[in-house]
Amino acid sequence: MGDNSGRRAKIVVDGLTKRFGELLVLDDISFDVGDGEFLAIVGPTGCGKTTFLNCLSKLIPTSEGNIFIEGEVADPKKHNISFVFQEPTCMPWRTVRENVAYGMEVKHFAKKKLNERVDYMLDLVGLRSTENLYPNQVSASMIQRITVARAFAVDPDLLLMDEPYGQLDVKLRFYLEDELIRLWQTLKSTVIFVTHNIEEAVYVAERILVLSNKPTKIKAEVKVELPRPRSFLDPSFVEIRKHVTELIRWW
Repeated sequence: MGDNSGRRAKIVVDGLTKRFGELLVLDDISFDVGDGEFLAIVGPTGCGKTTFLNCLSKLIPTSEGNIFIEGEVADPKKHNISFVFQEPTCMPWRTVRENVAYGMEVKHFAKKKLNERVDYMLDLVGLRSTENLYPNQVSASMIQRITVARAFAVDPDLLLMDEPYGQLDVKLRFYLEDELIRLWQTLKSTVIFVTHNIEEAVYVAERILVLSNKPTKIKAEVKVELPRPRSFLDPSFVEIRKHVTELIRWW
C-alpha cells in the first residue's frame, strides 16, 4: 500500500507479522510512509495498535517482515526512532531542559549542537521560562509538551506517537494537537500517530490507515485532503469522520 502523496517513500513496512505463541496479532501488514508525512492509525479497541507501534519501534521483534528506513532495515542504534508513549515519561530528577536534551545525549550529539537544539525546541514549544523547573513543578500540558519536544529534538527519522493526548481534557487536547501540527509543519518530521479518537485522527493526519480486528490487517486507507487549520464543523470533516467510524464499526 503506497502513500499516494507524491512524496518519496521514507518508511516501508513490508509483511509485518507478529505472533505471541499461537495467537496471531498482526497479519502481514505492508504500507509506505512518505518523507515528512503525518499518518494516523486507527482501529477497534484491542486490535493491537500498541503492539503495532512496539514492532515499528523495534521495542519488540516481529515474527515476520520488517520495517525499512531509507531502504535499510530500521536499527535504533543507527536511526533516530522517537516514541511518545501514552503515559508521561519525563524523568522527575531532570529539569525541563535536561528532559528535552535526554534523547540527544543518548545519541551523542555534540555539546554545541545539543545546546543550540535544546534552545530552539524550548522556544518552539514555549517552555523557555520553565527550563530550570522539574516535572513536578509544571502542569500536565507542559509535561506532554516536554515529551513531544524531546521526541522532535533528535530530528527523528521516524516519530511514533501512541495516543499521547488520550488522558488530557478536551480543551488541553485541542491546544496540544494544534501545537503538534505546528511542530510537524516546522520540523518536517515523518510521523505515525496512533489514536482511538477518530475526530483527532481526521484533525491531525494527512492520511489514515484503518486497522481491522485481530488478526489485524489494514482494512482501508483514507486520505484527509482538508485545508489547515481544520474545523470540526466543516461538512467535509464530518463526512470523513463518519466514513472512518463506519469502517471501524463494521468488520
